[in-house]
Amino acid sequence: MRPFIDISPQTRKEADMCGIIGLIKKTGDAIYDALVLLSAENNRGEQACGVAAFDGRIIRRYCGLGKVSEVFGQRDQKKWSKLVGSAVIGHDLYSTNDPAARNGPQSKTMHPLFFNFHGRRGAIGHNGNLVRLDGLRSRAERAGYNFRSKISDTEVIVAMLSTAPEKDFLEALVRISRELEDKGAFSLVILFRGKLIGIRCGIRPLCIGKKIGRSGDSDSYILASESCVFPALEATRFLREVAPGELVMLGPGGYERSIKWGTRKRPGFCVCEFLYSARPASCFFGVSVSDFRYRAGQMSARKHPVRADVIVPIPNSGRHYSDGFSSESKIPTREAIEKSHYDIRNRSFMEEREVNRGETQRRRLQVIRSAMDGKSVCGTEDTVFRASVAPMVVRMAREHGNAREFHLRICSPPACFTCHLGLDTSTKEELVASNMTVEEIRDRIIHSDSLEYLTIEELREVIRWLGLDPDDFCLGCFTGEYPVDPPAKKQ
Repeated sequence: MRPFIDISPQTRKEADMCGIIGLIKKTGDAIYDALVLLSAENNRGEQACGVAAFDGRIIRRYCGLGKVSEVFGQRDQKKWSKLVGSAVIGHDLYSTNDPAARNGPQSKTMHPLFFNFHGRRGAIGHNGNLVRLDGLRSRAERAGYNFRSKISDTEVIVAMLSTAPEKDFLEALVRISRELEDKGAFSLVILFRGKLIGIRCGIRPLCIGKKIGRSGDSDSYILASESCVFPALEATRFLREVAPGELVMLGPGGYERSIKWGTRKRPGFCVCEFLYSARPASCFFGVSVSDFRYRAGQMSARKHPVRADVIVPIPNSGRHYSDGFSSESKIPTREAIEKSHYDIRNRSFMEEREVNRGETQRRRLQVIRSAMDGKSVCGTEDTVFRASVAPMVVRMAREHGNAREFHLRICSPPACFTCHLGLDTSTKEELVASNMTVEEIRDRIIHSDSLEYLTIEELREVIRWLGLDPDDFCLGCFTGEYPVDPPAKKQ
């Protein structure tokens, strides 16, 4: 059984903390609205993107390397303009790296992927990461499925759908979702027989929105990773999050089915969505990302005070931490580091492995000397994983900003453990905090006058401060405890 799928032979690892969207309209073409939403989620993946559209007869797909504005720009419009239809799904790619290939180039698998369910073609987009799939892969091979990738996790889902014994598609999806629940993180958007389906296990986000037409009726229903994308379309409203362990099916008229399939007691939501990944305007569990970061900044100032003349955010995600730190410490905050908006890439964490993130940020960032000159400066940052950017920022502040001192406050705990659920931190060796104490990081790597992190308990206190339960979150990067067991280490 040959899959309708495009996976390069050298593929090592799959789509992980990506952006996914889906849109279904009552009438008319959905592609332009879908591209607006997909572009609004480019913060979740800048390496590649793709869209699949159903025109009532067949599903067409177009993918390419780069951001949405590049792949779906005027230059290639003749290629992607063939995408028409009232139902569309899309995907922004942030690929992670397999530990075995960490010295090689980072591969990219284009989503959405095609699958075949009892002779009918569908398309799927995946945000997350699945592990320990050898058993499922072997079972699909015995059923006649011919894999094109030896490692792709999303193709395992394709294979399970393509070899499913169930005649009913939703029954197959429920059974497959339950089999994958202990295999990792997944939020899915699926296009099949003119229906839009969303599935969420709980670790990665997925939400539902609605666009109102000119007559006041519902024009279209939307699935997206983040709620902040809905205002990008006029008269579009956030409705709710897809619940952990829920499947929703949407048609042109709206909700058609909701199935609660999950068995996990806690969602295990990735706390890095709040700390770094998501845009500030997004909300999870009814709490805005900006409020979470503001509170974390307040907690940092309360527990780790500093004597400084000015609080300076390290753009872009440091801004709300800076505001919170300033409100608690009463030290004024200044925008003293400017980030270029003309660079083709915006997020250093999204850079590919072969890119020197520190040097890239040096080209993007420019310090404002008058805001730092002769002053004791305290920079606020969300997280430090590899410490490839912070040393460069400290050096620029001293060399070009003439800062007298530079202190650093990290508004999360030291990241000591790898992530197998969607972040590109596959080996402990690359995580600076797994090999060094805070003092060693300060003196040997970052060279700041002081360096303080939030503790794990302080992060938990921030979560409780916002009315949430810390036990509902995955803090695995900081604690080594995960909602899903990591893959076994190869001897």
